[in-house]
Amino acid sequence: MSRTYTLVGIARAKANRREALVSQLTSLRSRGLTEPGCLNYHVGQDAEDAEVFVVYMVWDSKRALESHLNRPYMRDFHATRQDFVEGDFSFRWLDAA
Repeated sequence: MSRTYTLVGIARAKANRREALVSQLTSLRSRGLTEPGCLNYHVGQDAEDAEVFVVYMVWDSKRALESHLNRPYMRDFHATRQDFVEGDFSFRWLDAA
């Protein structure tokens, strides 16, 4: 069985910045899905709190995920994420159970 690399990020939009965060996350998803090694890239909104978002990415290798995270558009997002996100993202790596 081949190993996949899954990263989950959770963040709360800053007050009055929800739509801007949605736009940013949607763009990241669209671009990420075109990259080599991307198996799944989902952006979801919490069912009980419309200000909370979950990003769920699955990559076929650690190298593919690292390549994604180091792309200029990802570095730009992380450099400006404080404009949209209250606090910061909470990230979790998932292993297959």
